[in-house]
Amino acid sequence: MSLACRTTHLSTDLNAPERRQLPRKKVFLSGVLADLTGENALECAIQDMHARGAEVAVPAKLPVGAQIYLLDTGNRTAHLARVAWSGSNRCGLSFVRSYTMGLALPPRMRVLWRLFLVAKLHQVERAVEKGVPVKLALSTAGLALEHLHQMARYASSDKRLGPLLHKAKRLFAE
Repeated sequence: MSLACRTTHLSTDLNAPERRQLPRKKVFLSGVLADLTGENALECAIQDMHARGAEVAVPAKLPVGAQIYLLDTGNRTAHLARVAWSGSNRCGLSFVRSYTMGLALPPRMRVLWRLFLVAKLHQVERAVEKGVPVKLALSTAGLALEHLHQMARYASSDKRLGPLLHKAKRLFAE
């Protein structure tokens, strides 16, 4: 069913009861959407979330039914998800499975470490551009040396992760 068809069935009564089985929590979180290879990724804003799905703001329409990863960088969580619906600037995701970003991340998902680090480094760069000291920017982004040590274990399986780790370590040395 297309998004246009679905919206015609929604009640315009603001006092109408919620139809969803699980209530959504409004959030504003940084995220990354990526294809299953991790080669195509884009930053997104997670707008609401519940245990089985999320709504994200995206710059382009995504194919309904596609499986993708949603990386919640703030909560260090990765979700294998299916695109349930997609509009021109947002989409709904249904979680297939969720993972904590840690040492137990399945081998096929280790590319998410690189995407996580890229997102965190972008957060740091944006803060530094606004005059925030590097150490404070690293702390605010939630990036610690311990995380870099965890990620270093996967550098051999993702050749682009090594240079990013080196860049991040230089920031900690400043």
